[in-house]
Amino acid sequence: MREEESAENPAPSGITEPPRITEPNPQLPWGVRHVIYGWLLGQVAVVLVVIAINAVDSGIDLDDPSLEITAILQAALWVGTLGIPVWLYLIKGVSWKDFGWEFQKNDILPGLLIGLGTQIAAGLFYLPLYVIFDDIDVSEPARELVDKATGLGVFLLFLVVVVGAPVVEEIFYRGLTLKAFEKKMGGRLALVVSSLLFAVAHLQLIQFPALFLFGLVAAYLA
Repeated sequence: MREEESAENPAPSGITEPPRITEPNPQLPWGVRHVIYGWLLGQVAVVLVVIAINAVDSGIDLDDPSLEITAILQAALWVGTLGIPVWLYLIKGVSWKDFGWEFQKNDILPGLLIGLGTQIAAGLFYLPLYVIFDDIDVSEPARELVDKATGLGVFLLFLVVVVGAPVVEEIFYRGLTLKAFEKKMGGRLALVVSSLLFAVAHLQLIQFPALFLFGLVAAYLA
């Protein structure tokens, strides 16, 4: 009866329902094992690249890598985190929409506002930490990366940080990972677990709370 009433009285045009946590979809052609495969493949690729770099020039400082080396290592990681989704797309016939990769013009303004709000919320969260710890510097990793960008390095930084990383992370964490865990454990728990994995994968202890918060917001909107 409610379905009939809903069909007869559709929502007024221009009014959209708020995002809802996705229900488990048992028909998905991928699962948690594909998330594990993607992560492991990326790690193996990074290790192989590190071995190759040391073989070519053992004097390269991998503890404080140049922007070029950082980009190479990031691309190696994408062998797994992007490679598995691409494999599912090419071999299993999965569409990019199945990963939640769909862009609409109406998403631009809300996305910018939500991103700004998340940044403000993260900043407020860190205020007590700034009072307790005088030497805490949340932006240090990003600032060090920007300082390394000179000449063509600016374009490389833009390509990796502004374009590549957000796209790959959205597909892997909010697409492949989130939906795989939704299939396994349901929407709410999957949202938390995928956001935790997203934050942990960055290996930035100080930035962990902000990354987790961003992961939660992005996963909820996915």
